[in-house]
This record gives sequence, C-alpha cells and structure tokens, in this order.
Amino acid sequence: MDTVLKSLVGLVSGIDRASLSESTVDSVVRHTLDTVGCGAGGFASGPARVARETVRGSGGALVASVYGEAERVLVDLAGFANATADRYLDFNDFGVSGHPSDMIPALLAMTEAADGTGADLVTAIAVAYEVATRLAEAVPPDLGWDQGIYCSLGIAAGQAKLLGLSAEKTAHALSLAVVPAIPLRVTRFGELSEWKAAATGHAALTATFAVRLAAAGMTGPPAPFEGKDGLLERVWPEFGWDPAPAECAAIRRASLKRHPACYWGQVPVDLVTEARERVDLAQVAAIEVATCANAWRAIGGGRGDAAEKWRPATRETADHSMPYLMAAAFVDGRLTDAAFTPERLRDPELLSVMDRISVVEREDLTARATRDSCPTELVVRSPSGSVTLSADVPKGHPEHPMTDGEVHAKFAALAAAALPGAQVRELAGLLWDLPRLESLASLARLFRAFSPR
Repeated sequence: MDTVLKSLVGLVSGIDRASLSESTVDSVVRHTLDTVGCGAGGFASGPARVARETVRGSGGALVASVYGEAERVLVDLAGFANATADRYLDFNDFGVSGHPSDMIPALLAMTEAADGTGADLVTAIAVAYEVATRLAEAVPPDLGWDQGIYCSLGIAAGQAKLLGLSAEKTAHALSLAVVPAIPLRVTRFGELSEWKAAATGHAALTATFAVRLAAAGMTGPPAPFEGKDGLLERVWPEFGWDPAPAECAAIRRASLKRHPACYWGQVPVDLVTEARERVDLAQVAAIEVATCANAWRAIGGGRGDAAEKWRPATRETADHSMPYLMAAAFVDGRLTDAAFTPERLRDPELLSVMDRISVVEREDLTARATRDSCPTELVVRSPSGSVTLSADVPKGHPEHPMTDGEVHAKFAALAAAALPGAQVRELAGLLWDLPRLESLASLARLFRAFSPR
C-alpha cells in the first residue's frame, strides 16, 4: 500500500462502537433521521422514479430495500436508488466533503443486506463521515472533481468496517472504489440537470460494487493515491493529509439544513426571511447582497453563469440560484418545495423580485469565510430607508444548531409525503432508537411501504 492508503486503513480499523462518544452517536442518529426524511420528501420526484424503475427486478446474494418497492434488489442498486431520492430536494446535510449524508443510504442498504444491527450501522456511518471529511479537509473539493470522490471512499470505508473486512481487503476496497470512478464537477454548474440528484447515488453504487469485489478477493491498484498517475498526481495536486489518530467526531462538524436549497443559499434565505418582517415587498427598490467567494461562485453568478441564475429553467438550477431562492422566500415568507414547480419558475412576481437583486463578492467577507461558513450582508432599500442584516453561518450549522424538536418536525413534515401519520411516527421512533436496534427489518419494512401521498 502507499502511505495514504495505509493510513486510511489504520483509521478504519481504529474506530469501533465503544470508541464513539455519545455526542457523535447522537449526531449519527440526527443525520440519519434527517436523511431518511429527505428521501421521503424526494420519493415522488422524477429522478427517484427513474432510479427505482432502473433497479427494479435485480437480485443477488446481498439484497436490500428500496423506498416504495415491494421486492428487495441488489445492495449496490438499492443504495443508488435511495440516495437519489434522499438527494433530490437538496435538503440533506452539508459538510466540507459536500453532502456527507449521501453516503447513508448505501450504509443502510449494506447493513440490511448483511443482517447488521443498529449499532453496526452507527459505527459504519461514523467511519464514513470520518474518512470523507478528513480527505476533504486535506484537499480542496473545487479542483474540477466532484464530491463523489469523497463519498466513494467514505462508503467503501464504512462498508468494509461493517463487513469486518481484513486490512488487506479494506485497502483493495478503497482502491477499487475510487480508481475507476472519478466524477466531474460540471454536474453542479451552469444549467443543472436531474443528474445532480443521482450523482452521489452513482458513487454509492460503484463504491458498494468495489467493496463486494474486494470481499470476494479482487485486488486493486496498491498505490491509488501516491502511485504514478494516481490521485495525488492527476486529481489532487494539493494535498495536506494528517493521518494522526484523533477522536471520531467528523459528523459533529457537518450542518443540517433548514431550507430545501444549496447550502450556500441558507444564510441568504435566513436573512431575507428576517428582512421580510421589517419591510413591505411592494416598496422594495433594491436588494443588495454582498457575500463570500464560495457562495458567489456557487449560486450567485460568479462563474459567468448569471443568466442561468437569474432565469433558472430547471428546478435543479433554481435551488442553486441565490436570487431565485431569496425571491421565493421574500414572496412566500419561507422556502418550501412548492417554490420549485414549473409554474413558479415563470412567475412574474418572482421574476420581478429577482430583477431587483444584485449579488457581489466582497473581499472582507471572503477573507472571513471558512470552508463551511457563508459570511453575507444583505441591504434592502426602499423609499423609506434601508434595512441591513448579516450573518456568517445558517441555522443548522454546528455553531447555530437545530434542536432535536426542529429536526423531528422537519422529518415529520417530509415523511408525510410518503407515509400515513401512524407510520411516520413509527419510523421516527425506530430512527431515534437506531443505536439499540437489533435488526433493521422494521426500518426496511417501512422503506418498502413508501407511496406518493
């Protein structure tokens, strides 16, 4: 093994359930509950339907449940289909690796397929977050390569831990998870397509296949990181890896979302919702936004894609458009999935508000920003004066966390799109009790019961 691969294997082997703090376990439970709720909310979407139709009828030695499907399917494909639903609303969590909860469906599927316990799943999720987050902290994610790289390695690590693979087979699983599957970041810029919802689901599929190959004896390149034409030479030229052992706490550094939108839109939506209480929209002459480079480039038109951001043609583009998100929140008083229908994308009232919004990057805000903060200042101008608001992190960030009650309310509202009330309550109870479940059979039964409501 090369030294990076060897240190990753050591990291995986050094984590077990007993080593996890209760705060880490609590974070795993909250993020899993949140992720499943997002899956229920996205279950009826077009990309999720296509994913289910594509995986239907597959089988194998390891099978797991797909949302809304009576028959279980090959574990690789179950993770793909459920991750697509979880991701569709862009409502699941955020961390420096992208959306680390995109890994949870593959880990749920493998735990079910391998007859694991809730404690096994909790440990696997903690391992996956640790690997994906540490790698993302070691190398900037925005070098042209998409976040599926981190998901692939995190999923392979978590599943290897779950299956009890040897150090040698874990190394092969990590190598096989990433070498054949390097995704491009073009998925997330310009006019976005339905693939945005499925991209990390594809990483789940290929990573799970890699783990199954390694478990069966397939070997992978022994130096995927430091070898000739490996990741560090071709994909990650900037790499500051610190393999020193530390507390398994990466999941506690991830944020939950309060709004169904790109993470970089969370602070602007928070601010415009607050501003709405202070000023009459009909009197607003201009809404001026100054923000950091990350937000400006991702959703503020800073990549030469202002035309797409100020007139989004697809739902996927709209939830990555700062002016659209702010306009919808200003008009509606909050941001919900109802803001993203085809009719709302053409709503003259929303377009009128968007045309009053300007977005610029400001150097002092960029200098203050961290990898997961979004320093933003909002000025709303009207004939009677102006309102100025600012914030660095959104509600849901570890420095400004959502309460358990808020997480539960979000879950219940989303899950109601796929289950009746009694089953929503049953599913919530099981997920809150995840570390103590002897089997995932009851969870899987409720997953299969999903139906558009």
